[in-house]
Amino acid sequence: MILAESTYRGTTATELAGRRRWDSFRAAIDQRAIFPRAGTVRLHPNRLELTGWESGRDITVHPAELVAVSNDFTELYGRFLGGGSKTLGAPLILQLKSGTVLYLLVNHRWFTERTDNAQWTGRLTQWLAGHQTPEAGR
Repeated sequence: MILAESTYRGTTATELAGRRRWDSFRAAIDQRAIFPRAGTVRLHPNRLELTGWESGRDITVHPAELVAVSNDFTELYGRFLGGGSKTLGAPLILQLKSGTVLYLLVNHRWFTERTDNAQWTGRLTQWLAGHQTPEAGR
């Protein structure tokens, strides 16, 4: 059963930190310059799936692997690149227990720089809260 589905563009914090100045200039025109991965994001009751993440391979994130979900600009991806509006262009950020941090643009519309990241942040926050055990909150 799929709870939600959309398209995404993605990258990692490590990749954003390693970008060159030229990449940032290119990203002001086209986010693909710094969000090279693309596919479908699917939320299932027991997992989050990102198709086509690495060389066409999918990745799966289970609730126990997800530490935090946020939707904000950071030093790695600022307001200038995201179109200036938190509610429209700030990235969806997934912090994993492994230390990997994923940056996503869900249903990104390049001309307006709008995304559905705010809605997905709420959706994933609820999903994650529904999987926490009483011991995890102690």
